[in-house]
Amino acid sequence: METVLNSSSWLQDQFPGELWVQCFLSIFLTITCFSLNFVMVFIYLKEPVYQGVLRYMLFIHLLVNDFLQTALAVLLFLFARFEGIMLLSACSVIVLLSACTSMNTPLNLAVMSLERYVAICFPLHHVQLCTVNRGYIAVALVWLIGILPGISDISIAYTYGPPGYFQGYFDCRRSLFIILPSQNIKQLVFNTVYFTSIWAVVIYTYLQILITARKATSDKSSASKGQRTVLLHGVQLILSMSFFIFPLTEYLFQGQTLLPKRHVRFFNYYVTMVLPRCLTPLIYGVRDENFKKHLKVYLSSCRKKVQPLQSN
Repeated sequence: METVLNSSSWLQDQFPGELWVQCFLSIFLTITCFSLNFVMVFIYLKEPVYQGVLRYMLFIHLLVNDFLQTALAVLLFLFARFEGIMLLSACSVIVLLSACTSMNTPLNLAVMSLERYVAICFPLHHVQLCTVNRGYIAVALVWLIGILPGISDISIAYTYGPPGYFQGYFDCRRSLFIILPSQNIKQLVFNTVYFTSIWAVVIYTYLQILITARKATSDKSSASKGQRTVLLHGVQLILSMSFFIFPLTEYLFQGQTLLPKRHVRFFNYYVTMVLPRCLTPLIYGVRDENFKKHLKVYLSSCRKKVQPLQSN
């Protein structure tokens, strides 16, 4: 996201038509994403079948987290597109939430994979182990781990920054809080351990469910479904990590002229940062039989309420 926000020369060379088209697309996708997420959350709160089920609670947390991340990404993008500046102390809150929600998604997917692993491989202990109260603890740990990198960077910037640094006005970006060279090394080490651990959990749970599915003699369909679910978590994990390719594609197009470079930057932002978060309801929610059934009920009831005008 920092590359998008730190491109003032690019912003100054934009054509007004492109500016409004890009803003419209960003806002349109955000509203669409919010609508899908809102319907899913409404169904979850309205229907008793979802209450007390850990995997649905984790899914709703994923929806809310992804929407918050999308809204923050669009907000920062629009702020940069209009070359806005803000108080650094206010920027620190937005950057902290944006970084935290970005890190939360892979962690949430790892917890969801573990829940499916327990459900398939240890079905007799699933009810005791995968309770909603433990889900609350897992969500709290997800936020604690996700917020640590941002908190540490902001604390270092506050401690080692120049006097009055947080009272200044800047174009909001995360690099403003990178004061010491050691912070880049810290972030590299954290990201390496973080993503290695998450991928290890997802791959391990998938292989264990695969082995269980092959050994199963009675409930093969449930094991196979769990296997496909964890595989989808892997796909979601790849999508949630797609923002890491942003700097790579920026580097590859450094030698291009302004026009394609301009479009590549917006395409990167749109595809790697915003779009993957809006796919969560389609990848997981619509696939679930309960959600699919209730979606059809609610959508059909909405269509019945909208009656066409009768001509005299």
